[in-house]
Amino acid sequence: MKTLEVAFVGNPNVGKSAWINALSNAQFKVGNWSGVTVEKKEASVQWNKQMVHLIDLPGTYALEDGTSEEAITARYLYHEHVDLIVNVVDATNLSRNLYLTLKLRQLHLPMIVIFNFMDEVNKYDMQIDIAHFREVLQLDIYPYSAFDHEGSDIVKQAILSHVCKPCTYDPCIPSKDLDRYRNAYHQLSGRIPMYMECSDDDIKWMTFSVLYRNQKMIKQCNAWNIDVNTLTVSDKEEELAMTEWCDEQMEYVKDPLKRLQKTRRIDHFLLHPIFGWLFMIFSFSLLMMFVFQGSAPFNDFIDFFINDMVMKYANAALSFLPSSARDLILHGVIAGVGGVLVFVPLMAFLYFALSLLEESGYMARIAFLLDRLMQRFHLNGKSFVALLLGFGCNVPAIYATRTLANEKQKKLTALLVPFMSCSARLPVYMLFAAAFFKGKAAITVLCIYGIGIMIALMTALVCSHMDHFHDDSLFVMELPPYRMPSIFVIFHKVKQEVMGYVRKACGVVLWAMVFLWGLSYFPNGDVTNGYLAQFSKHVSFVFEPLGFGTRWESVASLPGSIVAKETVVGFMDQILLQNTVDEIEPIDPVEDIKTIAFEAGAAGKGFLCAWIPHMAKEPQNASLVSAISQLWTDKKANLRAFSFMVYLLLTIPCVMSLQALGREYGWKLMALSIMMALIIPYLVSFGIFQFFSLLT
Repeated sequence: MKTLEVAFVGNPNVGKSAWINALSNAQFKVGNWSGVTVEKKEASVQWNKQMVHLIDLPGTYALEDGTSEEAITARYLYHEHVDLIVNVVDATNLSRNLYLTLKLRQLHLPMIVIFNFMDEVNKYDMQIDIAHFREVLQLDIYPYSAFDHEGSDIVKQAILSHVCKPCTYDPCIPSKDLDRYRNAYHQLSGRIPMYMECSDDDIKWMTFSVLYRNQKMIKQCNAWNIDVNTLTVSDKEEELAMTEWCDEQMEYVKDPLKRLQKTRRIDHFLLHPIFGWLFMIFSFSLLMMFVFQGSAPFNDFIDFFINDMVMKYANAALSFLPSSARDLILHGVIAGVGGVLVFVPLMAFLYFALSLLEESGYMARIAFLLDRLMQRFHLNGKSFVALLLGFGCNVPAIYATRTLANEKQKKLTALLVPFMSCSARLPVYMLFAAAFFKGKAAITVLCIYGIGIMIALMTALVCSHMDHFHDDSLFVMELPPYRMPSIFVIFHKVKQEVMGYVRKACGVVLWAMVFLWGLSYFPNGDVTNGYLAQFSKHVSFVFEPLGFGTRWESVASLPGSIVAKETVVGFMDQILLQNTVDEIEPIDPVEDIKTIAFEAGAAGKGFLCAWIPHMAKEPQNASLVSAISQLWTDKKANLRAFSFMVYLLLTIPCVMSLQALGREYGWKLMALSIMMALIIPYLVSFGIFQFFSLLT
C-alpha cells in the first residue's frame, strides 16, 4: 500500500505546524529543504493501516516565485506528487487567507480547508457563515482549533476520505464581473474547435483566464483563430479580481475587525516613535537577562557535573589505560561532548524567549521598529535580533537568523554575528583590562564592543554589494494580532530545537577538541613544549607588527580559542603560572550524590536570584592578573594588550559557531567567515597598533 502525500499549505503563522504536531502526536522531524536554509517539517504516521506522510510547506501568500519560502511551496505543489492539500487558514483573518485558497483551487487537486483559531473566533464573539464558504468554495471546511482533540480526530478521518475524491471547482468571480463572465463563457464555448473535446469545467476556467487577460490563454485563443478583442473581457488583473472576491465574502463574517481593536490599542503604544523604542529597549534588556543570566546557573551546574563528577568517575574507570589514552578520553572526548552540553540550557532559554516573542506577535513589531535603521546597512529589522543575541553567544545568534524571511539576508546576518563579542570573550577582556588598564577596565571593554559593532556594520556595507548577499527586495511583514502564547506550543518548539542542536553539534566539536588536544599534548605531554607551543614560537614574528607577537604565549593561546574563547584564560593560567592538574579526589558515591543535589539546588536558587541586574566583576585571580601584566613591560605594553583583545574579538569564532554556520548555510559561507576572520582582525589590529604607536 502506497504512502499518501498530504501537504499542509497556508499563510505564515496560521498554525500548520501545530496541526501536524496534533495529528502526529509530536513525532514530526525537522530538517532543511535541499539547497536552502528554510526549515522542513514532516511526519509519517499510520492511520487505519494506511501510511500518511504529512509535510508542512513553508508559509506563503501566493504561489509565484518570490522569497525562498514561496518558491519552495510553489515548486513542491507544481512538480511533486500530492494526494491531498490541507489548506490551513486563520479564521480571524479570512480576507487575507482566502486569496491563497483561491490560488490552491486552481491546481485542481483534492483539498480540504481548516478554519484554525476558532477558539479566538468564539472569544471575540465573531460569527462566520461556514455553510456559505463551503458552498462558494466547493470545499469541505473544518472549523477547529489545533488544540481541540475532537477536531483532530475529525480531520484525520477527513484526510483519509478525501485523498481519492474527485475534485472540480468553479471559478470564484466578483459580483461586478458576473455578467461579463457569463457573456464571455457563452461566446468562448461556441468558438472552441470541436477536436479539443473540452469539458464544461475546462471551458469555465478558460473563460476565467480570458476574462482577466491571462497571456497564455490569449495566445491559445489566437492559435484557435479566436479574436479575444471580440470577447467580453475585464480591464482588471486576475489577482485584483481574487482580492475583490475575498473582500466581498467578508459580509458573511460578523464584525471581522473586532479582533483588531485590542491589537490597535496596544500598537498605539508599542509602535509609538518614542515610547515604542523605550519599551523595546526595556524588553530586550529583560530578554538578555532571562536568556544569559537565567541560564547561567544551569550552565554552571552542567559544567560542574561533567568536569567534576563525570571526569572523576571516568578517570577512575580508565585508570588501567596509559596516561596518554586516558588524557585523550578525558580532555578530548568528554571535554568535547561537555562543550556541547554546557550550552543546552542557554539554547533552551533562548528558544523559549524567541518562541514567546514570536507566538505573542511582538517579534514582528520589533522588526518593524528597527527596519528603517537597519536598511541603511542593507539589513532588516529582524537582523538586529540575531546580532543582539550574539553579545551573549554567537551560536544561538546564528540559529536565530532562521527567523529572517530572505535567504540572502539570513546569510549576511549570520556572517556578521561572529563580530558581536560573545560573553565567552568577556573573562579574557577583564583579565587583560585589569592587568594593563587599572581603573579604566570598563571603558576599555566598552571600546572593544564598539569596535566589533563598527566592523560588523562596515562589513555589511561591503558585502551587500556582492551578488551573493545583495538584495533589493522590500522587507514586507504582516503584523499579526497579539495572542496569548500557548505554553504547550512553546515547550514543544524548545524541545525540537534543543534536540536538533545537540544532534548537529556533537560531531564537529568532538573532533575539533581531539585534534587540538593532540597538538597541545604531543610530543611529550607538556603543553609548554607541545607542537602548538613550538609552532607558535616559530610564527610569532608574523604577529609582531600587531604588537602582541613579541610573546609566543599570546600567539599560542589563539588556536585554543577556536574551541572556546574561555580557553585563553586557562591556557594563560597553565603557561604563566605553570599550574598542574590536581589529583582526582577519592570516589565517595554518597558524598558525590549529596554534592550533586546541593549544586542542583544552588542552580535553582541562582536562577531565582538571576533577575537582579549586576555588572561583571573584575577577575578574582590576582596572581594570574599579575602574571599577565608581565607579558609586556615596555611603554607600549597597554597598546599591545589592547591590540591582542581586538584580535581576539575579530578572529575565528569558536568551533561551535563555525559548526552552526556550516550546518545552517553551507561550508562555503563558513569558509568565507574563516577567511574574513583571518584577514580583518590582522588589518584592524595592525592599523590600531601602528597608528597609536606613532602617538606614543
